[in-house]
Amino acid sequence: MSERRGEAQTSKGRAMLDNLKRIRQPVTWAVLAIICASLVLGVVRLTMLVFWEQTQVFAAFQEIGLSIMNLSLVIALVGLVCACLFVPPATRNAVRMAKLSAWVIAIGTLLQLVCLLLGLAASANAFGVIMETLGGLLDIALKAMAAGVLWVLVRGVNSGRLDLAPAVPEVVAPPEQPKAQPVWRPEQASGTAWRSAREAASGARPDVGASPQEPDAGSEPKPERRWRPRADRGGDAG
Repeated sequence: MSERRGEAQTSKGRAMLDNLKRIRQPVTWAVLAIICASLVLGVVRLTMLVFWEQTQVFAAFQEIGLSIMNLSLVIALVGLVCACLFVPPATRNAVRMAKLSAWVIAIGTLLQLVCLLLGLAASANAFGVIMETLGGLLDIALKAMAAGVLWVLVRGVNSGRLDLAPAVPEVVAPPEQPKAQPVWRPEQASGTAWRSAREAASGARPDVGASPQEPDAGSEPKPERRWRPRADRGGDAG
């Protein structure tokens, strides 16, 4: 019973792992889309604060800089990209996905750095400036490190220093086996035959490759002799 339970648990674990491998690429694209949407919404929010709500420019940058790109999503994106690259089998667009993720994180990090520097002017006191600077710089440093890791992975794979996980091998159809040739062919047949029925009746040895003698087309067939009873001479004389 314990062995059966162990085999069942092993099969369930393998099935779960296969399902995770199957959905890792769609999940990566989803996380990347969420990060891009947050950047676009941040820029839209900044425009609305400055032009519609008439908020002070430095205060608007300070507010946007705190929520323009989530660090947890960035870390999750890096982990998912590494899984697509190095967990066998590698996904089809893993390198392209890694490059796009590196660009998105780099752009988001640069925007957050700009928002942090411009938002320092909106702080009320020196203590607030120091705390915001330290917190913002730590957040920016982690995101910049994530972007750097992705760029290193992309360059390593493109240069050949890093090997991707082997992809799923393509199933090659086995070559068609040639059909078995017949052992005997009529045109290749050879044997012995008598040239005539007389030779066969006399017990002569047959000739190799000889064919039965056929009558010529120009010669007329001889009439067959039929047996007829003779007339009795004694009866005729009487």
